[in-house]
Amino acid sequence: MRPLLFPAFLLFPPLALVAQAPVNLDLAQRFNTELPGIVQMLKELKTQEALAKVQGLVPAERPVFNATTAQAIGQSLDNAQGLMSLYRLHANVASEAGQWEKALEIQEKRALAARDTMADLEKALSPIAAQWKKVAQESGDYVAKNAAREPQLQASLKAVQEDVAAVNAKQKKLDAKGVEELKARMAQATQDQQELDQILAALPVHRQNVANAPKVAKMLAGNRKEVEGMIKAADEAVAKAKGAVATQNDEITQFNTQQVIKKVKIVGRKNWVDAVLRAPENITRLGTPQSQAAFLNRLLVLDPGNAGAQKALDNLKAGKEAFAKEARPAKKAGAKKK
Repeated sequence: MRPLLFPAFLLFPPLALVAQAPVNLDLAQRFNTELPGIVQMLKELKTQEALAKVQGLVPAERPVFNATTAQAIGQSLDNAQGLMSLYRLHANVASEAGQWEKALEIQEKRALAARDTMADLEKALSPIAAQWKKVAQESGDYVAKNAAREPQLQASLKAVQEDVAAVNAKQKKLDAKGVEELKARMAQATQDQQELDQILAALPVHRQNVANAPKVAKMLAGNRKEVEGMIKAADEAVAKAKGAVATQNDEITQFNTQQVIKKVKIVGRKNWVDAVLRAPENITRLGTPQSQAAFLNRLLVLDPGNAGAQKALDNLKAGKEAFAKEARPAKKAGAKKK
């Protein structure tokens, strides 16, 4: 939660933010709850099941940014982080399913959602920042003006009280002029007491506003920095996904160009996929069955129905090595002659 401080002094009421539909989703909780199960599916090579599952977790539309209260703004940012995590998970699972182009689209949607979140955040925070700028200035001016005025009034009131007490106790005698002057001072003391009471009530609150202003500025800057981080991470993910697709396409294009020079008939991307499969180490060097299955899924996207890739993938799902050789059935022994 990211509670925002509102000016404490009643002369500066809390900012009235435009009401929006409340956030009903807790996407961060959804991500945290569902992540272990999806990770387990991927380990078990149930990639398509994992993809179907994560597709159902990502909302069709970005949730409305709730700016009705300071607390709601914080909750909306938490929700935005959850959405970014779901997009990232969706893209990762799509990539493991071999759908690199789909993964790129998801990352681009993630980047767009991050920028839309920043726009919503700026719309919500701009009036708060403007209000606090005004409050900091006005409260600062009030403190500067009245911090020194307080002891002056207290000293003046004390002097009047002492003089009145001395006259009443007949410790001090005044002539007619002195009496008139004391009466004038007593009348002024009434006004001074009212002014002092106002200062004593307002000064602590204005001082609190002055103290809170930099805290609020830091908080607002932190919120912006958080969303800037979302944008940066999404942009980096887009660049990485785009680079992977482009690099592979370039590799296939170069391979096919050499095949054409050799007068080999090109059948889409099948030639390249078959060439990759002819060297099993292209797959086995990837290490874990999960990594190998992810690349085989990619080969099947590039060349749907490729028997070699499908067989290797089926072997992995059966707990075998990708290119395990089938044991040949033993020959039956010849019938014995009688």
